[in-house]
Order: sequence, then C-alpha cells, then structure tokens
Amino acid sequence: MTRFRPSFFRAAWWLLALAGFAAVAAPAASVVPAMPTHPFSWTRFLAPFHMVVLHFPIGVVATTALLEIWVWRKPSAELRRVVQFTMTIAVLASIATMLFGVLRAEGGEYQPATLSHHRGWGIAAGSSIFVAWALHWVQLREPGRGAVVAFRVMLSVCMACLVVAGHLGGSLTHGTTYLTENAPSAIRDFLSETPESTPAPGSLSAASSPEAIAVKAVFEHKCIACHGPEKQKSKFRVDDREILLKGGKSGVPAVVPGDPGKSNLIRLCTLPMTSDDAMPPDGKEPLDARELMTVVKWIQAGAPL
Repeated sequence: MTRFRPSFFRAAWWLLALAGFAAVAAPAASVVPAMPTHPFSWTRFLAPFHMVVLHFPIGVVATTALLEIWVWRKPSAELRRVVQFTMTIAVLASIATMLFGVLRAEGGEYQPATLSHHRGWGIAAGSSIFVAWALHWVQLREPGRGAVVAFRVMLSVCMACLVVAGHLGGSLTHGTTYLTENAPSAIRDFLSETPESTPAPGSLSAASSPEAIAVKAVFEHKCIACHGPEKQKSKFRVDDREILLKGGKSGVPAVVPGDPGKSNLIRLCTLPMTSDDAMPPDGKEPLDARELMTVVKWIQAGAPL
C-alpha cells in the first residue's frame, strides 16, 4: 500500500486553504465599493453612532424596571446593588446617546419641529435617568420607604420619556406612518392627523393626472421617508414639484419635464448600488422596473400634477 508523507498532507492543506481564500476573495474583489470623495469629518463619522447607542438606555432601563419588580416582590440587598449598577450603565449610555444625537442633528436634514420635540424628550429622558440613579444611590446609603417610592416613580418617568423620544426618533428616521402604513384602515383613520383642506401649490398631494397619482405612490413607498416633509436629506424633497425641478443641495435639476435622460433623478436611480450616489442608498430597497418606468412616464408626460 502506498504511504503518503506528512509533507504531502501539508501541501494539500495549503492548496485547499488557498483555493478557499480565492473563492471568498474573488467575488469581494469584483465588487469594490466606491470610496467616499468628501473630506474626512469627525462629525460625519461619529454622528451615525447615535443610531447604535440609543438602544442601550432603552434596554438597560427596561431591565432595571424588571429587576425592581423582582426586588419589590423579594427584597434583596444584593439585587439593590445590581440595580444601582444597571442605573449607572443607563446614565453613561444616555450621556453617550445625547452627545451623538447632537452630532446627528447637525446635518439639518430633519423636520425642525419634530427634531425639536425629539431633542426635548431625549434630554428629559437623560435627566430623569440621572435623577433616578441619584435617588437609588440615596436609597442604598440611607434605606427608607420614601426613597424607594421616589425612585420607582422616577423610573416610570424614565420609561415614559424614552417611549416618547423613541417614537419621535422613529418618525424622524422612517416617517410618522412607519408603524401604521400597513395597519387596518380603521386604525390608520383613528391615528391619522386631520388632512389639510387645500394642499400647498406644487405639492404632489394635489395630484390629479393619472401619471402624477402613479408617481406619487412610488415616491411615498420608496423615497418620502428620507426626502419628504419630515426629513429632507441633501435638502431634497420628492413631494414638492418645484424642488424636484430645481434639485436639492447639489443644484442639479432632479426632473427635466419631457426629458428623462437629462433628469438627475433617473440617473441616480439607475446607478450601480455600489456607487455612493445611488438612490435609494445601499441597504434600502431600490425601485423595481415597474416603479422606475412609472417615474420615467411621468417625466415624459411633462411631470404634470
């Protein structure tokens, strides 16, 4: 029987390793994302971390509330120290969330009123978390019924502030109808705001032509969360015909009535997803062929309302 030397197995192992590396690296090398062309900015780099750290205060405060219920049912000095530890984590997380939130808001791409409310409730949540931490610290040093009651009341305030701030933050990011857009019609009617009696001139809300009604549905489904009345990324809106014709921060007309080929909106929607300028950006669902053709036909028709 032929015997294989150890060197043969080593050579085979290296060949398999190289083949596996090539199989993994080849697809990745074929799709190299375009490098950003804008200069480096610490604000631009750190601002998105607000979306990461904001979950920590919510989760830690909710965990603390569950621990407090357990302590209420089965008092324990050891669990009291655990609650103090979790509240300390909540304070630190809320400070980080507020700092990153300030950087996130500097882009100026959000509806001012909603942003102001979100900021106010966020500060209220952070402040109430700190007060609850201080009350519990007093309870640890000087145990008493009054300090426990005050802490539990403030913990409830923390939860309420976090819920409202989180809802407003979700409205800024996804739009006010994010949670209700697929709800039963009765729920949508109950929660919806009173509609304006007369839509603003130039608004797609006043659409009457078949092409405008069709394109309005496409924009509301794929674009308006980032380019609508509540958030204007790059100072651009798809619900306002005047802004569509003028363009956003770039100043390039997004829509040239009658000429889809010269419309920057069509160019951005047909770029490869690896491009930094592709719309919608990577991670969001792009326009399908039917939706893209709806936009093209609307522009060909002269972008009517």
